[in-house]
Amino acid sequence: MTQHEISKQSSTAERFAALNRIGTALMSELDEVRLLHMIAETACELTSASFATFTLRPIDDEGKPLVPSEGNLFHLAAVVGVSKEQEELFRRMPLGGEGLLAPIFRYGVPVLVDDAIAHMYKPGEVGVANHAEPHASATEPRDSARERAFAYSHGSLPKEELRSMGVPRGHPIIRSFLGVPVLNREQEVRGGLLLGHTEPGCFTEEDKALLTGLATQASVALENARLYRLSQMRAQELNAIFDSIADGVTLVNNRGDILRENAAARQLRERLQESPEGERAIDALLYQPAQHALKEEEKQNAEVQVVDGNREMRQFIVSASPLHAPKTLSSPLKFGHGDAANDQDSTTRAVVACHDVTEVRRILKERHLYAETEARRALLQMLLDELPSSVYLVRGQDARLVLANHAATALWGAAWQVGEAMADFLKRNGIRLLKIDGRVLTPEEYITLRAVRHGETVRHSQEIIRYADGTTVPVLVNAVALDASELNLVPSDATGGTHEAEPAALLVHQDVTALKEAERLKDDFIGIAAHELRTPLAILKGFAQMLLVQTARGKGADLADWQMEALQGIDQATLRMVELIEDLLDVTRLQGGRLELYIEPEDMVALLQRVVARLQITTERHTLALHSDLAHLVVEVDPRRIEQVLHNVLNNAMKYSPQGGLIDISISRDPETSDALISVKDHGIGIPADQQARVFGRFVRAENARELGIGGTGLGLYLCRELVERHGGRIWFESAENQGTTFFITLPSMSDEG
Repeated sequence: MTQHEISKQSSTAERFAALNRIGTALMSELDEVRLLHMIAETACELTSASFATFTLRPIDDEGKPLVPSEGNLFHLAAVVGVSKEQEELFRRMPLGGEGLLAPIFRYGVPVLVDDAIAHMYKPGEVGVANHAEPHASATEPRDSARERAFAYSHGSLPKEELRSMGVPRGHPIIRSFLGVPVLNREQEVRGGLLLGHTEPGCFTEEDKALLTGLATQASVALENARLYRLSQMRAQELNAIFDSIADGVTLVNNRGDILRENAAARQLRERLQESPEGERAIDALLYQPAQHALKEEEKQNAEVQVVDGNREMRQFIVSASPLHAPKTLSSPLKFGHGDAANDQDSTTRAVVACHDVTEVRRILKERHLYAETEARRALLQMLLDELPSSVYLVRGQDARLVLANHAATALWGAAWQVGEAMADFLKRNGIRLLKIDGRVLTPEEYITLRAVRHGETVRHSQEIIRYADGTTVPVLVNAVALDASELNLVPSDATGGTHEAEPAALLVHQDVTALKEAERLKDDFIGIAAHELRTPLAILKGFAQMLLVQTARGKGADLADWQMEALQGIDQATLRMVELIEDLLDVTRLQGGRLELYIEPEDMVALLQRVVARLQITTERHTLALHSDLAHLVVEVDPRRIEQVLHNVLNNAMKYSPQGGLIDISISRDPETSDALISVKDHGIGIPADQQARVFGRFVRAENARELGIGGTGLGLYLCRELVERHGGRIWFESAENQGTTFFITLPSMSDEG
């Protein structure tokens, strides 16, 4: 459009045609800033105004006004026809909204004045209400201007009676003024389009009509821009919501093309493409459900299992629904069979939603397992609480408590907290563990820690618990090493993680205070009886040996063969009786704490060789084979007592191998502890599995030995264990019935031995 087409000399038709063309341009502009400037520039061009301003009333996202319709609450949106400095000045000026502007902003009525200076307030001028009274008092200028604006807006006052409140300092001089309101669809004032000229009489009623039409188009254009901006904002919100959905959501057309997918669906599809069964998995999760939906067969909550890129089975709940195109209110008429085809084409898309339930089901499964475990734990706890002996279960290298019964709390004299390490529990309560001889056990010697750290199974080991107040309780300890995972009492956590395999142990403590008292009385009786038997046995043995020796020397009458055999029988019987009495006395000494050890350095290799040689002489059916790579192995022991132990173990190997055979004996240095390690292996009758826990007890013998008529008192292994442990060593065995038994003995070696 040329300046000529929109000049003041142009015909009215040309000007309105130009307005229509500009209106079309306004409808296509959706940027509000550019739109407002275009409106202001168009207003200046159509009316030849010197400058134009566009003011707007603040509104919310829904287009509702936020402030009353008062000009001072509006804001300057655009200004043209002024310099940059004047525009900055205008933006800093408050909008008055009074005087000539009041009808526009307050009442939505256009204002056209030829000369604004002529409308300035005159001193002493009365208001409209008092205009008819000749002696009425003068009214304040602002109140008078408001009254006149109200009257003009309601058609009861000509425009010549409007009053101007002037212009702020620095504002360009205005002579001709034309202002029209911009109304929304509810006819509320949305803003104002204000024109000014430095010369009077520049605007006409035709200009007013043009500007009013432009304001109407501006209102529609502003509403379009607002709706466009609102739709963009809503679209961004929906996009953000769509992408933030945790489930995968995909839009597919009838050709199988992915039209849109959120971040979760895209990531899932990319992961599946990298898996071995990528195409099959994507087809099962996406395309097959989409095809059902496109055929109007909704697929809801279908379970699909696929293998992902990590070769892990994933479970999904898939739902697919058809997406129908909205039906328009007006469309061309359709005739014949074409309607059905068009209706079918209206369903061209399907929405597929995939919800990964793998982790949820895993958590639910683990919670179920946890509940089952807790139920089993509660049942086990109830059963254990009914037992009279102390029972507790620990796990981990530091023996953290898993559960304990009431008897355990009573025995320890304090509550052991679940998850608390044994060392912390003992330290917290001032409890110490002692050996049977009163020596304080080191943590490495605790049976509980030996069971969880080394997997040891300990049976009938004696300890003493000393409390913080100094009192003591003797206990008999049994420990069984376990695997915590096999117990299923320590479940994996509910978040999916699993505990590493940890050792566990079940400990049983029996308070043997009463048994100790009974044993003391029994030991006293045994001690008295043994001492009383010693004298007559010594006399009997002495006379029998004297007769044998004297007869061998030819003194006295010759004895018949049967007499010599009888004397030898008496001598052997008294020897066995003396050994039995010595064993009984050793038992009483051990129980009474009166057994003394005379520790000195001793070469265990030489000692073992002497014992083997001595016993080999006594048997022809057995072969005692000693194996050792060591020439010497010095330990600090009581030689007589350790020889007693070795003699007892080797003698048992021979006695419980009635068919004879090889007995392997070895001595070496333990590679882990450097202790002396002795093993004695036979191929005899073995020890039944259900009786192995008791063989170190006093007067205990295996049933198979009794059935075979093999004699014995049941004191030998008891004395062996007591003597070895009092030397700081250990004795244990491995046995299978009818296959043989291997006994192991460890003794601390000298630290300076090379």
